[in-house]
Amino acid sequence: MVKEKKQHRAWWMLVGCILLQAGGTGTLSNCNAIFFSSISAELGVSNGVMSLFVTIRTIFTALAVGGVTMLYKKVNLRVLLTGLSLLGCGCFAIQGLFGEIWQWYLMAIPFGVACGGLVTVPATIVINNWFHKRVGLVLGIALCSSGIAGAVIAPLCSAMITALGWRVAAALTGLLALALLLPATLFILRLTPQEVGCTPYGEEEQGERKIRQAESSPLASSVVVLALCLLLVMIPNSTMQMSSHFTLFAQQEGLTLADAASFTSLCMLGNTLGKLVLGMINDRKGAWFTNGLACGALLLATAAFGSGSLWMPALCTGAGLLGVSYSMQAMLPALLASQIYAGQYQKRYSLLMTVGTLVGAGASTAIGAGSDLLGSYRPIFLFLAGCCAVGILISVLLSHWQKAAGAKSPVAADSGC
Repeated sequence: MVKEKKQHRAWWMLVGCILLQAGGTGTLSNCNAIFFSSISAELGVSNGVMSLFVTIRTIFTALAVGGVTMLYKKVNLRVLLTGLSLLGCGCFAIQGLFGEIWQWYLMAIPFGVACGGLVTVPATIVINNWFHKRVGLVLGIALCSSGIAGAVIAPLCSAMITALGWRVAAALTGLLALALLLPATLFILRLTPQEVGCTPYGEEEQGERKIRQAESSPLASSVVVLALCLLLVMIPNSTMQMSSHFTLFAQQEGLTLADAASFTSLCMLGNTLGKLVLGMINDRKGAWFTNGLACGALLLATAAFGSGSLWMPALCTGAGLLGVSYSMQAMLPALLASQIYAGQYQKRYSLLMTVGTLVGAGASTAIGAGSDLLGSYRPIFLFLAGCCAVGILISVLLSHWQKAAGAKSPVAADSGC
């Protein structure tokens, strides 16, 4: 009798990461803005005043990424993530009791910390620890679940606001996020397979196939290489901010609000599909080819909006391709950390994520100010197109350097647990 091969426990980690992304990014982070118009109307404040909440939250999210990442080796992952889940969901739900704008500004601090510990970071680290094969595909599946969850939960939030009011809807949305997060944080996720006596998926030898080694690239000690990697993560984090300006771009160019809404929908579709496609490409071609291809897609997207042409097929295609910036913002730090800094993965991943998030927060404000100064978004789109071209060149350069340095790319095999 042939013994049936046991399903590797790593796939349960993927399920946990999907739930984590759905509850954290898809619900707490992505659905928060749906409540802003109702809150602004009731408080009698402008959208600009309300958006300061997002700025404060983003800053503390970026700052929390590094701090929380360093706690993973000191605090049990389940305890840490469960505490952050209770904090984040509690902050979301307690909005229903607020009546002054300063309360949102104060709440943005713990909410940002919770988001910094839940959004993207734990999923990428867990997947990197548990998977030594098909990492790109698995990471893409986990991260795209946030977009799918947002697409489902966002209309639900809107319906609850209409039927029950935004205060009740905020409490129910917080509970919904908690229902998605707690099964993953309490029962599924583990930081490393060694905690439960497993080996990572794809690490065991089969025949002459080599074990994947957690060794840094020869380029890991280069300050120039680190600076180039930081530039690479800045490009998608800055480019993705353009999607929040679709409505103003449409107004400037004489397009309709329906056109702007179409751009946003296509951008989110590009985000979801981009994570899957780029993940599969990374598994076959590596991080440098993947990033170069992604920068090429963003170059076409920004050039389409910056060209001055209002041909809708080109703009719609550009909007879809712009969604790749969201995919790379989420995936690129993990891919670069694995490619060059495998031996110090958490430390370098934390740095790349923190810098990218902070630059993105600043870029959003700079884009608005630049549009006011120049009277158009077209020059900004063209500037970003130039940045994407630089990203392609950096990818080619780093690929050449790594090959010249003799970096190895061992192939891992399937394993069971």
